[in-house]
Amino acid sequence: MSNIDARRFFVHVSSQPRAIALVPTHALSDPNGTFLSLRIRRTHPADPVRVELTVEKISSTLQHYSPLDIDAVFGCAGILDYQGDTFVFLVTRCQLVCDLAALNPRQDKPVFRVVQVLALSLTDSIFDSQAVQRMPGAMYDDVTQGEMDIYGVTNPCAQMASFLANGAFYFSPAFDITRTMQSQQLSAIAADDPRVNDPDAKFQWNSKLLQVFADFRLLMCGTRARQQFDAAGYVVSLIQGAVESLQLPQSIGAASQGQQTGIACYLISRTSSMRSGMRFLTRGVDDEGGVANEVETELVLTTPSLTLSHVQVRGSVPAFWTQEGLQLGTHKVRITRSVKATLPATKRHFADLLDRYKRVSVVSLLRLHSTPRDYGGLEAADPGMVSHGVGTSEADLGRFYRVIIESMELPESLLSFHAFDYNQEVRGGQFDRVHVLIRQLAPLLASFKYYLLDNDSQTVLSFQRGVQRTNCIDCLDRTNVVQSVISRAVVSEFLRQTDVVRRHMLDPIVDSISRMWAANGNAISRAYAGTGALKSDVTTSGKSGWAGFLSDASKSLSRLMQSSFQDRGKQSVIDVLLGSGDSCLVCRPVQVYDPYANVIAPRLEQELHKIARKSALNLMLCTYNLHGCPYRGESLGSWLAMSNDRRPDIVAIGFQEVVNLDVQSVIAADTANRRTWEQVLTAEINSQYLKSFGDRADGEFALVSSEQLVGVSLLLFAHDTALSRIHNVQMVKCKTGLAGMTGNKGCVALHMMLDDSSICIVSAHLAAGNSNVSERNNDYHTIRTNTRFQHLYIDSHDYVFWIGDLNYRLNLPNEQVRPLAAAGRLSQLLEHDQLHIQMANGQVFGGYSEAAIRFPPTYKYDSGTTRYDTSEKMRVPSWTDRILYKGRNVRVQDYYRDELCFSDHKPVLAQIQIDVVAVDKQQKRQIMRQLYSQLHAADGTASTNVQRLIDMDMPSAGSASSMSTVGRPSLDSRGASIVSTVNAGNPLNGAAATGRTPVKPANMMDDPFADDDDGGIAWKPIIPS
Repeated sequence: MSNIDARRFFVHVSSQPRAIALVPTHALSDPNGTFLSLRIRRTHPADPVRVELTVEKISSTLQHYSPLDIDAVFGCAGILDYQGDTFVFLVTRCQLVCDLAALNPRQDKPVFRVVQVLALSLTDSIFDSQAVQRMPGAMYDDVTQGEMDIYGVTNPCAQMASFLANGAFYFSPAFDITRTMQSQQLSAIAADDPRVNDPDAKFQWNSKLLQVFADFRLLMCGTRARQQFDAAGYVVSLIQGAVESLQLPQSIGAASQGQQTGIACYLISRTSSMRSGMRFLTRGVDDEGGVANEVETELVLTTPSLTLSHVQVRGSVPAFWTQEGLQLGTHKVRITRSVKATLPATKRHFADLLDRYKRVSVVSLLRLHSTPRDYGGLEAADPGMVSHGVGTSEADLGRFYRVIIESMELPESLLSFHAFDYNQEVRGGQFDRVHVLIRQLAPLLASFKYYLLDNDSQTVLSFQRGVQRTNCIDCLDRTNVVQSVISRAVVSEFLRQTDVVRRHMLDPIVDSISRMWAANGNAISRAYAGTGALKSDVTTSGKSGWAGFLSDASKSLSRLMQSSFQDRGKQSVIDVLLGSGDSCLVCRPVQVYDPYANVIAPRLEQELHKIARKSALNLMLCTYNLHGCPYRGESLGSWLAMSNDRRPDIVAIGFQEVVNLDVQSVIAADTANRRTWEQVLTAEINSQYLKSFGDRADGEFALVSSEQLVGVSLLLFAHDTALSRIHNVQMVKCKTGLAGMTGNKGCVALHMMLDDSSICIVSAHLAAGNSNVSERNNDYHTIRTNTRFQHLYIDSHDYVFWIGDLNYRLNLPNEQVRPLAAAGRLSQLLEHDQLHIQMANGQVFGGYSEAAIRFPPTYKYDSGTTRYDTSEKMRVPSWTDRILYKGRNVRVQDYYRDELCFSDHKPVLAQIQIDVVAVDKQQKRQIMRQLYSQLHAADGTASTNVQRLIDMDMPSAGSASSMSTVGRPSLDSRGASIVSTVNAGNPLNGAAATGRTPVKPANMMDDPFADDDDGGIAWKPIIPS
């Protein structure tokens, strides 16, 4: 292994214009050598950030670059635009961890740990110099080493570079470390070209950082250029997790004359990038189906003749839940969505697992019974309420999980659920009780099997046909113990049946695997919770003592400190690197410079228009200033009444002053009122639906999401039929009070994708005061400019709706307004409406429209009455509460107010219909590849294989996008399953290990799962269309 090394690159820079070049060390002596150049292509600061990648001849253009005075790097880990500058992350130091082909002298499969990362600017040379070594006691000792360069300037990306070098990231220049061995085999055959490497985006942790490179190689390169680009190794695909290795002495191998002996074990854990974060800040599932702390762990056991791979997964309970406040000794959770509102995301999660592993066995280690301690002395929640998202204990979460699984209505042969109360079962130190669970799972584990490869012939003897998914509350300590026991059971059975080692060495091997699992658990726990795993002694030895108890107590206290003082900073760094959370406030999207864009874009739009499916969507929008009044059981009358011939698909309600805007509320907003309204409105909307539609009512409405900024809140509800079409829901807040420092004024904005149409809803509360028109205008522009979702501004959406107390008044005195309002002469009043005047003058809401106002001013009333303000101030009645919209072909079917007497405002509502578009992702991808392939055909690179891929649009194995083939391998144009060679006989017969003639492998295109018995059930995709 000492001779194995990663590819190396010299770094050169050019100043006019600024560019960074990665020059392969071996290419300098090659007359035909090439290098990769990166530069920004932007003519105006407001233009999108576009990076131009070019592969250039060393002999022609390297003379225009100067070498950077640093050691050769190992490749590029990504590109990030942060705080107005664009940075390239380069791996400058790494450490060899192991070689997965240590027992096979014909192969090299090294795995490296990232030790140091350097961030270089693509726009400025100020960060080019290496950080100087500072003497102890220097003025910059509070800044971590590497943050300062010789000019004393802080590198904005120092924290991100430090995070990538924290010892939890690994890469390999020789094989695709983002995929399991089985996935590598299927991916290579599906691609029909082992030289083209497509990493698994889910476990390629830096996939967002590498998006520019992915787009470049897919769209800008022909087949030959793509092969050369991959072979050069410019890009470093990182996994986050753990890699443990163990090589056992040759003496333990079975005595087989003429055969090399010895065993090597590897444990590789890959953390998903879909919902990565810290323990108490990242829980449950997101709308795309990603779950917190989702880890795929692969045990690889190699002998000179056989290679075994067994995969397990862990991940947070795939529901919407959080843990708020101090969590010490108990697990108080809050379930935030009902079962129906949760199901679309849960289905997406399990569709991905079924697509990857075919079958899933779920083991929940959560408590089965609640105690008063779980509720802080309160009685347990009503089990009947669990399905509606009510519950505060770990046991409630477990019951909710079971309800979700049952509601999916999948056959048990595809998805099975097992509840095992770990804490109760092992109480009193009875850790061997875990074997009760293993005996229950034994039939499933036997049917799932494992991936087994004959090293000599490269024949696949067995495929793994299912996966074990295990979780507890954190998916750390209990989960790691159980997964280690399952892994040891599988390996023990394999070793007994294959006779690859002497029988007396089985226990030492299994004990060694236990130690690897303990180290693996520590690594995963450090990444998610900041400390090593609890119960490490149980994982290692199967028992615990006082030393283990004291160690666990110390780690628990350390976790508490980490979550209180450090996790938010770490979470911010993770969000920036993954493009999630609030990172959009400091990061701009980075795109590959596409010289073909002007040619491709119109043709792509034309083709997509042909395949797009358009459908009408009904929305009910409402804005209501509550004047700080809490709900006390009052009748809501006809406020949310529905027409009996038009059911809304989406209901969005924006509140202002949901709490009193006093100093205490501004400092620490109370969410109790909003929580009450969530439950009240869920019941009220469904009640109005039943009242309007009677027997024709089908399904119900559920709360999808809600958010609050002091007094401003936004609640989104959806009907069952729309839930499955909603995804990528994001809510952000923007403060405008006191120049953006306080949240007494501002907005809560929502982004969601409905099918393939983007929708934004802004619940806003702008500056008050009759004469403060310019302040209101400024608030609007602040919200419009500063509110960003992940790579989208408000006005970037297909449809935008502003609902709120915009506070624009009438430029008339009271003595004129009130008589005109009483006489219904609204048109005369509207001539003096500040909002209409400002819009007409182009000051605000450019491109927006408002339906005709045919209702009296909605502000200000004596609270709880229909009388305009009779207080000493005698405010001028005005239309402060408004709904505005922007988008193509928006149909406002009704714009009205309700007479609900609850506060000093009247609620305003709009019934709106829009058209949303759905485009098949696979068809879109196929069209793009066809269009770009035509541009590369002239250089002769559109080979038969790649053209076949374009025609078929074959998804890579293990891809979450190939949902049309959930649970079955993809088929080629002849209808044959694309897999590798499969041994049709018993994979555990030991033929390859003992030198006996193996069973003749099946045809190259045989289905590896053909002998599975699924009870004759034809599985259909569960991804919502």
